[in-house]
Amino acid sequence: MAKDPETTLRTLRKWSLALVALTLLLFVAQALLGTLNQDEGWYLYAAREVMRGHLPHRDFFFTQGLGFPLVYAAFGWLWSGFGILGGRVFTALLSIMALCLADRTVSACCRKPEDRWMARLVLWSLLGLNLWYTYFTTIPKAYALCVLGLALVFRLLSGLLAEKGIAPWCALCAGLLCAFLTDIRLSMGILLPTISLWLLFRRAWAGHLTWLWFALGGAAGLLVAFGPELLLWPDALLEAQRFHAARAPMGLLGIPGCLARLLRFNPVLTLLGLLLGWLWATRKPALKVPSEDRAALLQLWLLCAAALLVVHLLAPVPYDDYLVPMLLPLAMATALAFTGLPFDSLRLALTKVIPLAALALSVFASPIAQEWFLLRQDRFWVQTRLMPDLFQLKQAAADLRAAAQRLHTDTVWTQDTYLAVEAGLRVSEGLEMGPFSKPTPLKKVSTPLAAWSGYTYALHFPDLEPNPDAEPLLSALRARYSKTLSTWPDFGQQHTPLTIAEEVTP
Repeated sequence: MAKDPETTLRTLRKWSLALVALTLLLFVAQALLGTLNQDEGWYLYAAREVMRGHLPHRDFFFTQGLGFPLVYAAFGWLWSGFGILGGRVFTALLSIMALCLADRTVSACCRKPEDRWMARLVLWSLLGLNLWYTYFTTIPKAYALCVLGLALVFRLLSGLLAEKGIAPWCALCAGLLCAFLTDIRLSMGILLPTISLWLLFRRAWAGHLTWLWFALGGAAGLLVAFGPELLLWPDALLEAQRFHAARAPMGLLGIPGCLARLLRFNPVLTLLGLLLGWLWATRKPALKVPSEDRAALLQLWLLCAAALLVVHLLAPVPYDDYLVPMLLPLAMATALAFTGLPFDSLRLALTKVIPLAALALSVFASPIAQEWFLLRQDRFWVQTRLMPDLFQLKQAAADLRAAAQRLHTDTVWTQDTYLAVEAGLRVSEGLEMGPFSKPTPLKKVSTPLAAWSGYTYALHFPDLEPNPDAEPLLSALRARYSKTLSTWPDFGQQHTPLTIAEEVTP
């Protein structure tokens, strides 16, 4: 370390404060400038329906568990009055809490003060300055809740140790939390057997009965989360799970494509992980030998990251954003392993380079930052945005809300669910999942107001292949709602034309 340790610590603290400020600024930018995603609409709409007293699966079709809508409904007083922006800000707060918890867990594993600050800087650089990670944990999807729960699980299993092993109540609570994560995204259930088996094999360190306490907590959590649904409306719950299995698979090329995008969006984590892995494998130069508790925790985080990676790559359609929860334990393990680099001067130099590299790649090289300002490229010409997606959504929602008030209705026929959420309206029954909704005959729709975009009727249910009947269905929709109120040529996700229209009665 430097000749003056106090000067080094002061420098590291200043860098950390600057890094946290930059992270908060990026979250604000993601909330205001981030592109719209169809999933935002049906996630927040499900939460609003719970606020009205309705339950997913029992009262309307919903493809995920009850965890997300129940949590967001409980805090609906905080975000629902601000539409999509309110949902984004609340989601970003959950993500920031997850970062703080992960920070506390990693830094608690370091013995020296300078190691704590270095690990903190690396962790916040890999996650807080990562536009891919901050985008998907800012828009209202399930990922922010998943990483928050996962960070709390790791905190319970690693930061609150009894004199001999992990305290039983910590293991019990960690198991309950993992079960709750399963009710947010079913794929998170892989953590229950993964952590249970790890605790069993590491019982000499964790405690001989810790695995049992964790398993009991997980079993009790699963019983509470899924028991009532399986007893009262099992068919609806199972239908929601069959939806994912019914999707047309992408094929073997989907896996390398997903991995390629993961590496593209996480270049700093990839390079640092390769460096640390190479040093660990070759011992040239040898990494510092970690203490038993540090080695065990690093192993746990890597094992959880690997389990999440495998289960999401095996999905019929492995989207790269499925891997967002995996990034948290992987970044935590990388940050902790970084403190084992052999030369103090090398670690100090890299500590200063990593945040700058992460920021430069995020701002100047990430396609996500480009999408804040660019609409599309038309052959040789780049078209810039006239306004951010969110601002355009607010203007379209104002038109829709004014039309609904004039027509004395609180319902709109639309598969752009985020438009209904922003306008404070309900969607016609059966359209709660937006483009992923089950087919609903138009003759059963009673509202005089409709809005459609390029996503309307685009998907065939349930395989989500291109809908062969899209054009006849759109023609019937246009014929019924023939009075156009407003149009938006480049609206929402992927900037397709939006039409707001009302029914013309004879």
